[in-house]
Amino acid sequence: MSTTNPFKRSVTRSSSLLFLLGVFFLFSTVAFAADIADMGRQPALLLTTSVLITGSSTVIYAVAGFVLRKRFWMAFLPLFALHLFLMHVLFRSIPTGPQPAQLDAAQILQMHQRLRFDARAIILGIALGYICFLYVSITQASRYFRARAEIDLAVEIHRVLVPLIDAKIGEYQFYGRSSASGDVGGDLIDLAGSDEHWVAYVADVAGHGVAPGVVMGMIKSAARMLLSSGDDTRHFLPRLNEVLYPLKKPDMFATFCFLARDGDGLQVGLAGHPAILHYSARTNEVTLLEGHNLPLGILPSAEFASSEIRPEAGDVFAMYTDGFLETANAAGEEFGLTRLSEEVQKHCKEPLDALFLSIQKSVARHGRQFDDQSLLLIRRL
Repeated sequence: MSTTNPFKRSVTRSSSLLFLLGVFFLFSTVAFAADIADMGRQPALLLTTSVLITGSSTVIYAVAGFVLRKRFWMAFLPLFALHLFLMHVLFRSIPTGPQPAQLDAAQILQMHQRLRFDARAIILGIALGYICFLYVSITQASRYFRARAEIDLAVEIHRVLVPLIDAKIGEYQFYGRSSASGDVGGDLIDLAGSDEHWVAYVADVAGHGVAPGVVMGMIKSAARMLLSSGDDTRHFLPRLNEVLYPLKKPDMFATFCFLARDGDGLQVGLAGHPAILHYSARTNEVTLLEGHNLPLGILPSAEFASSEIRPEAGDVFAMYTDGFLETANAAGEEFGLTRLSEEVQKHCKEPLDALFLSIQKSVARHGRQFDDQSLLLIRRL
């Protein structure tokens, strides 16, 4: 998980500096307005220092807001108190000139000149601040729309790569959907093969956004190529790991699980992924099919153990990503594996799409979605 402030990632340094300069110009006009209220009687040193303190303080407020975001108030109160203290010290140290009872012609002219100066300074400050804000708005809007176009393209690609699965192959029925937490998700569900040999799998790339979505696309391409080669599914995970490792950033990895039809039984493989749920129609119980392999992409080469299971008619398998398990309620309690197993057991006799909807609604009632959620259900008919 990245700890970098998203503002720093999305706004260029030049735009940030221009924005802060605009804040300075705009709010420094308060000092000139104060001088107008004093009828231009502030000494030049007092006015200059007041302009610098007022403009700089508002810039510091803005920086604190960018850095602290929701915790801005923690810095605002002491900063505002310091601002008031500095202004108090300033006006005590450099007092405003006395207000004369009567003004002669020269004093009236001098006052008019000072007030005109203050008015022009206010107009100039507002104009410069507006120019800075306008430039930042235009440049950032241009960058945003370019990025938005790229994200929209990625979203469309994601829809193609992770479509709804609602299929029947031989004596097995499949239903699955993937719901991204943002525009582009890093989850993948897929099904490929024929009546005698098929593979259904779920993958979860670490992270959120476009980068995991790209890696997800690479995983699907590599998986389809390996499956089309007709190789034994026992070699599926190690070869997929070898393909993925050099194609992603060092800090990225993917968890993976699959079920493969191979003869009369099913081959089961997991790589750092949550356990597959297996509902047995004969015992009416849900058991966990677990694995102790590393996730894909951690090491350039590794051994990946798999196992075999022989399902009976009516058995149901649930492959999912941790977005379901880690959904938390207001108290911070996660949905968890126990609740998910109970939902599968409770609704396992229903059609797979109804079972999926029941699980999805139960998780949604428990808490808001903050991570990609993908679920692939398989039933032997």
